[in-house]
Amino acid sequence: MTDQNLFFNILTFEWPEEPVTLYFSDTDNGMCQELYFTLFPNEVEKLFPNIVRNSTNKLYTTFGYAADGFKPLEINLKTDNPDFAKRYFNNQINYYFRKVADKIVRTGFVNENQIWLKSSSGSKSLYDVYEKFSLKVQIALVSNYPEIVLSYDGQSKICKQSAAALITTISPKHFNRVLHNKSFYKWEKCQENEFIDPENCFPVINKELEAALGIPIEAPTRENRYPIYLRYIQGFYSKYLKKEQFGRFIKLNDEGFLAVNPSRIDTTSEESNQLLFGNSQPDTTPKYALKNLKPFKKSPYPNIHLFFIVHSDDINHTFTIKDHFENGLASFEGMRSFVGLHFHTEEGFSIVFKDKNNPIPEIEKELIKRSFDPEIRYIAIYITPYGKFEKDKPKREIYYQLKELLLKRRITSQAIDPKKMVEQGLNWKYSLPNIAVAMLAKLDGIPWRLNTPIKNELVVGVGAFRHVDIGVQYIGSAFSFTNNGRFNRFEYFLRDEIDILAGSIGDAVKNYATVNASPDRLIIHFYKTMSENEMEPIIQQLSDLGLDIPVFIITINKTESQDIVAFDSSWNGLMPDSGTFIGIGRDKYLLFNNTRYNSGPVAKADGFPFPIKLKIQCSNPELTKDTKTVNELIDQVYQFSRMYWKSVRQQNLPVTIKYPEMVAQIAPHFIGNDIPPYGKDNLWFL
Repeated sequence: MTDQNLFFNILTFEWPEEPVTLYFSDTDNGMCQELYFTLFPNEVEKLFPNIVRNSTNKLYTTFGYAADGFKPLEINLKTDNPDFAKRYFNNQINYYFRKVADKIVRTGFVNENQIWLKSSSGSKSLYDVYEKFSLKVQIALVSNYPEIVLSYDGQSKICKQSAAALITTISPKHFNRVLHNKSFYKWEKCQENEFIDPENCFPVINKELEAALGIPIEAPTRENRYPIYLRYIQGFYSKYLKKEQFGRFIKLNDEGFLAVNPSRIDTTSEESNQLLFGNSQPDTTPKYALKNLKPFKKSPYPNIHLFFIVHSDDINHTFTIKDHFENGLASFEGMRSFVGLHFHTEEGFSIVFKDKNNPIPEIEKELIKRSFDPEIRYIAIYITPYGKFEKDKPKREIYYQLKELLLKRRITSQAIDPKKMVEQGLNWKYSLPNIAVAMLAKLDGIPWRLNTPIKNELVVGVGAFRHVDIGVQYIGSAFSFTNNGRFNRFEYFLRDEIDILAGSIGDAVKNYATVNASPDRLIIHFYKTMSENEMEPIIQQLSDLGLDIPVFIITINKTESQDIVAFDSSWNGLMPDSGTFIGIGRDKYLLFNNTRYNSGPVAKADGFPFPIKLKIQCSNPELTKDTKTVNELIDQVYQFSRMYWKSVRQQNLPVTIKYPEMVAQIAPHFIGNDIPPYGKDNLWFL
């Protein structure tokens, strides 16, 4: 690991030199802020002697100005309740940007402030583009001062036409949030408020409204976002925060963005980059290693038949694809050479459909006619007429309906977009290795394995995906793995079925113990911080199994926006080395997963992912203080990010979170929101 000069997107500021006088009441006057009991100032009992600090009590504050019925209290913010101090400073920021800078401010879930600035470029006749910046206050997490996390949250579009004007051609069911007089409202709430006029409500463009307006969907960029992100936050800092006016509200320290203290920086072990390929040979880079070393384990099925499902307009593509699979394309030497996949295509077995808009009945009718030999493992190649960015929802649904139809017949499948293949031409050679790896994994081969000693422990991953169309968050779980990355099985259910989640994890432990000894520890990779209520039934399940083992819960979050990131000023690309992790307080860490090894070159195609944020909890809290244990757990998260078999490229999220998220994206589209039993113990979703 080379020397790095790391700094955060964090600005520190001074505590007020004198106590501040703020005003409180136990009665809401309709123009103040509500305080939950955890936000009460330390000495609020001086004003309200009978107040009880529990969930039944609330207080109200105007913060800095007197009002009828509100009592003054002098507060030293440095020594008072830090949660109240955060609320105070967030309020100061909000007031400055709304009243002094005259900007649009959206307040977040924990009262962080998101500033919307109209962009001077990118706007079109239909919409204006806004750049979004978040300012989130935290108290002395990575320094000795109160801190502001300044993040760039990307762009949003707001319609130039009002909701009232749009309704004549666009259904209001596509409206979610609207902008009215520099404040955001839910469209449904606007209808209940007589003071909000639809003529002055301008919808924020979401995916549904984007499709309804015919705005082209933009493919995600592969550009290095670190320099872009830094340029935006530096510009915002210089223009709005490094000003005397802002200093009257919050006095920032002069050094700018905070350098990372070297004592907070560590790295994963050198061995954690290692993967095992054919004959257990080690390497770090799948896209090169597979070509030379072959997969760790070939598909166990001796009889593999491949057949196509294709629209009549696209039949010629099947011959091209079959030829590339068998004989290769440029540097890709074919399925047999790359992943050891031998398959047969039986003449007349493929399915050609004619109805492009409703093909499922036609395909199902043809499947019924086919005789599927139980001695043969089948894989269907679906030549999809519609790409992944298709706007029309019914057309997007065809992919999911076909997946389910095939799974019910114990058939896995691989979708290929022929338009993409034609557009890329010779460059489609870069997609073929990804397709090959996914197909091998779907046919129960093992492209590569973690190069780690086998330990008697079980790793379970729980991920989530919010289904936009129906507004329900689904969970794909429990995905269980051995510590070397071998996938066992998963279950799938709804977010509110926490008892089923506990039972599923209990079943995973029981199934593991049937084949192996009872695990020494259970490690759960969770998509959010697990509450005591969520943890309790899992502990009970283990108790019922007679297991007294530590349970580690590692919360794993993306840091795409509104969060802490770090930059390496010693490298032009600014992205810290892969395997770097930084302690950011309270058992939380930033972990960088990428392909920058020892400051070597990074291919644009590999991407420049932001770090993931980890929080480590344990049923025995003392174990989170053991440095060796924590390093092992972070190493494991890092290693599991290398087990993604939908691509030969490095990912930043571990498969323990990524795989459940992928299932949760697809399964709600299935009839009955459930997955056919065959789909519970293989990787059909890749």
